[in-house]
Amino acid sequence: MAKPRVLQRHHISYDPEIIATIYKGEHEILTKINMYTKKSLSRGFIRCLKTFIAIHEDRATELGLEVTK
Repeated sequence: MAKPRVLQRHHISYDPEIIATIYKGEHEILTKINMYTKKSLSRGFIRCLKTFIAIHEDRATELGLEVTK
């Protein structure tokens, strides 16, 4: 029996506070994207992310979103 995937909370925004529940590996990827793209970001990179989303969005699992005021 496979062990369950670890869930983490990721801040989408701090003001207003918006937190998404995501898998641990996804949290690591988002943290690295934010770190590596602080100085510059190419339109090609954005295009690649949009393509990835278009291809994989139908198999995504809803884990939750929390908005705090």
